[in-house]
Amino acid sequence: MEYFSNVKQRMRASKAKLKENSLDSLVWLVNFVPSIVGFDIFREKISIPFWILHIFLLTYVYGVGSLVYQVRDAQVASDFVKSFVNVSIFALTVNNSYWFLTKRQLLKEVLRKVKENDNYVIRSGLFLEKHERSLFLIKRILFIFYGLNLTNEFTVYLPKRMDVNKETFSMTLCVGLEPLTSSPNREICKAFLCIQEMTIVSVVLNYQTMMLLLVAHTALMYQILSDEIMTFNTVLDDHSNYKTVQETLSVIICRHALILEITDNLKGLYNMPMGVNFGSNALCMCFFFFLSFEEYLGFMPVVVYCFLVFFLYCYLCQRLTNAAELFARAVYSCGWEKMNVKEQKVIYTMLMQAQRPVELLAADLIPVNMYTFGSTIQAIYKFTTVVKL
Repeated sequence: MEYFSNVKQRMRASKAKLKENSLDSLVWLVNFVPSIVGFDIFREKISIPFWILHIFLLTYVYGVGSLVYQVRDAQVASDFVKSFVNVSIFALTVNNSYWFLTKRQLLKEVLRKVKENDNYVIRSGLFLEKHERSLFLIKRILFIFYGLNLTNEFTVYLPKRMDVNKETFSMTLCVGLEPLTSSPNREICKAFLCIQEMTIVSVVLNYQTMMLLLVAHTALMYQILSDEIMTFNTVLDDHSNYKTVQETLSVIICRHALILEITDNLKGLYNMPMGVNFGSNALCMCFFFFLSFEEYLGFMPVVVYCFLVFFLYCYLCQRLTNAAELFARAVYSCGWEKMNVKEQKVIYTMLMQAQRPVELLAADLIPVNMYTFGSTIQAIYKFTTVVKL
């Protein structure tokens, strides 16, 4: 009875977390699957069994399977094209796995700073409604991302991936377990494939959602900071409030410095991994257009995932850049001409910092924004059109 009582309590707590519109609930949502499978973000140590199983199966199923297929079984160009989709999935998963294993300490430090910044907003008492509404929108984005990808995974991709026919995905499955037409080889191979896909989903989806959460929340902090500093225009009309302005300005300076630190940390966390992901996503979308119509359905979940991630990367990073530019304009328009010289100098210093461009770079080279998204999609369309004609 005690066991069932604990289960009910956990279910109630989970339901309350899902209904709550707060940063803690969003972090809990993103960390839910990692905490179950063994690589909880907040633990000091990772789960060795999970990563051994994940890396072994990834190397065996995707690495060895793709290599053997290209060397031994691929005959025509379309075979190599479909096989390179698997190579892109392999590269994407290795990249995200390496990130989880090597960036844990920096990620925990970023989450601590993000939480501190969020607490500043709550303590200020201003724009709490906007804060809660924006967190709700971020939660909806995360739910849509999870829901769309998991639906595609379990209804389309996984059932087809369980087909042990190597022609389905142009990959030699379960090398060394042939023939796969006999028992128990077939059942063992299917178990390997199922476990491998589950570990890939656990790693890849939660890597992406963590990034989406951090970038979206940082953009929100810029927007709220812009709104707060613009209130000086009204407050300064009454000079008796000048002491309050001085106190608020000192807090805003601390928050802006904290946001700049978070942005720099995000660059350290994601610039290089994002470059690998951009390349693998672009290759997957390119290769998709070389498939026959009958093969589209099997690879459709992969392409939907690549397109959705690519778009959300560019959209949210563009929002971060726009929010930083909005804050720079707000600093300039905050009514600094009504302040004393000391505060004017502080505003000038903050304006100099705010006018520096804030953007994430894929592989420290390519700006991640909507222009990059549009130009890349256009380049993919032109490339496939020319080649297929």
